[in-house]
Amino acid sequence: MKKKTKVIIGMGIFCILSILVSIWYAVTFNDSRLVVPTDFKSYTFQTKDLPMIVSISLTCIYVFALFFIHLANNTKRTAKTNTTRKVNPKWGFLGLLGFLGFTGFWTYQTTGNVFAFLFFLFFGFFGFFYEGKMSGTFMDERFRENAAHAQLKSYKIIFSIIQITLILLCQGKLFGSLEYTLIATIIILSLTSALGIFLPEYLLYHYDHDDQLNDSEE
Repeated sequence: MKKKTKVIIGMGIFCILSILVSIWYAVTFNDSRLVVPTDFKSYTFQTKDLPMIVSISLTCIYVFALFFIHLANNTKRTAKTNTTRKVNPKWGFLGLLGFLGFTGFWTYQTTGNVFAFLFFLFFGFFGFFYEGKMSGTFMDERFRENAAHAQLKSYKIIFSIIQITLILLCQGKLFGSLEYTLIATIIILSLTSALGIFLPEYLLYHYDHDDQLNDSEE
């Protein structure tokens, strides 16, 4: 286990060093390409861009690998101990990134870019607040029933929202524009996905909390 940890830390240090060396190389020999803000609409690949592209790609792969390793370890621990995974409720603050979705209205007006609307998806991370409050909870039969109930109710709500959205947007162009229809679709899908992340944790917390209150009253 210690050997695996050393390898992971070593790979992280390597990624950081590769980024720093690539930045130095780009600033010194490549006119700071891909370091300063770049207009990718007019961007053309050059061989000198390779160090920066490779180092960024390796770092992204490393981050994703860390995420999946953490997920796999949590799954193994959950199966072994039959308790919920340990999550710091402070991760819920990532949900604040969802407000960046509102910058999409500005980027659309200035550059025609709608990518920022996808940030509404981060609102779902507020669910970490509730998951964190239930970290290490023993998953008995009642807990599993509450979890299944929470998932089922969430699916029903999300499916209803998608149905209503399809009915409304299929009536024709929104405000006479297909672009507005596309933007509305992206926003609703992002918010619906966020709801799909947040709602099961929120409902599960309240179902379990209400059961505990009922037990204490009895």
